[in-house]
Amino acid sequence: MTTPARRSFTGTEARQLLRRARTAALGTSNLDPSGPYISLANIATDGCGYPIIFISKLAWHTRNILADPTGSLMASEIPAAGDALTGQRVTIMGAFQPVPAAEVAERYAAQHPAARFYLDFPDFSFWRLVPTKIHAVAGFGRIETMEPDEVFLPESTGAAVMAGVPGAIAHMNEDHADSIELYATKLLAAEPGKWRITGIDPDGAHLCLADKVLRLDFEEPVTGADGLRKAFVTLAHKARNS
Repeated sequence: MTTPARRSFTGTEARQLLRRARTAALGTSNLDPSGPYISLANIATDGCGYPIIFISKLAWHTRNILADPTGSLMASEIPAAGDALTGQRVTIMGAFQPVPAAEVAERYAAQHPAARFYLDFPDFSFWRLVPTKIHAVAGFGRIETMEPDEVFLPESTGAAVMAGVPGAIAHMNEDHADSIELYATKLLAAEPGKWRITGIDPDGAHLCLADKVLRLDFEEPVTGADGLRKAFVTLAHKARNS
């Protein structure tokens, strides 16, 4: 794994930004010679943190990807006021590869509940951006170019954690609804309500109330399914003491 001496913005921070993002600018090579094409896409991430998009064959960007799979995604966190360029953003460059719906549909819908309406549409398909380079801008003087192994988790780690996710989601929603509401209200400053966990990965979880989706980061990434319990307990203690 690439291990630079010091980063002003780390690979873990870049991956967590991608986990939090719900949309990204999508760059593809346009079929005609007019130049690159930029569009907007909803995104999610798989267990390792790779971006996932769900796109229709009717869209120009899908047409472009089918002809040339190279492309990029830029996820950003724009401040509510002031200069938008002071916000953090991460650009992933690489190539899009099709992904079977069975592998990522639930993961994607956990972050985009409205997408369930389209999951069975024959012209929609899932694509994973397999990265070759990552460029991050996190503020003045905080600019980093990183290799994929700095940002994304090993396949073994992603698989180990994701294997325990269905059971962990069911357990948390059935037995720890009070803790989930504390996560939302105390740690994420959300309104009270029957919040539910809809998705979990090695870096955190997604909480949902009606059409609202929030991202809850773990204190540190977990490396196996057995670490999920400790991560949620740690956050529960933090919420109760806040």
